[in-house]
Amino acid sequence: MLHHLLLQGDIPVNCYIIEHNKKCYIVDPGSDKQTLLRYVESKNLTVLGVLLTHAHADHIGAIDAFDVPVYLHKNEYQILIDNTNNGFTMFGRDVPFNIKDINIVQINESETFKIDDKTIEIILTPGHTPGGVCYKIDNDLCSGDTLFQGSVGRWDFPMGDIKSLKKSVVNLIDSLNDNVNVYPGHGPASTIANEKAINGFYKQWKLEL
Repeated sequence: MLHHLLLQGDIPVNCYIIEHNKKCYIVDPGSDKQTLLRYVESKNLTVLGVLLTHAHADHIGAIDAFDVPVYLHKNEYQILIDNTNNGFTMFGRDVPFNIKDINIVQINESETFKIDDKTIEIILTPGHTPGGVCYKIDNDLCSGDTLFQGSVGRWDFPMGDIKSLKKSVVNLIDSLNDNVNVYPGHGPASTIANEKAINGFYKQWKLEL
């Protein structure tokens, strides 16, 4: 089951709780630590880990909310540890956690996460950042800042790459069933069928590739 929390901060962020049998992984905890803590406590959930779609400041401010491993793609670690690349410098803010106190685990796209009989898949989608990923469980996709409703992530931030993003967006949409739900890092949810129908970036980039 996928739960959605809209967390406030410098930029509002969609945080997702992937929950099964009262155990959960948290996808992109944003910066609103107290709301996140209250939600988990109210639902009596056991947090197994934090999954990052990417390491930009608006998505990672509360990665230390729980004493659990924080997972990100190995190509994304260079974003996490550099305050220019991750955006804290752009927001004019100090990093709200000590990275040395957090169990950061670097992963690759061939790995999976388990909650009992449920499997969370990792899909590598570079472009917005070098190690951006999506997480898929059943027919639900957490797309981070790769794919939005009718749009895509920016590629003009440090270490963004439009060529990679074009391939990631087209390959992602073309590889998934139409009934897959798309839950982005910002804005409203969508479906793969809807993105095929309305997403101008996808349509144009598919012609170019």
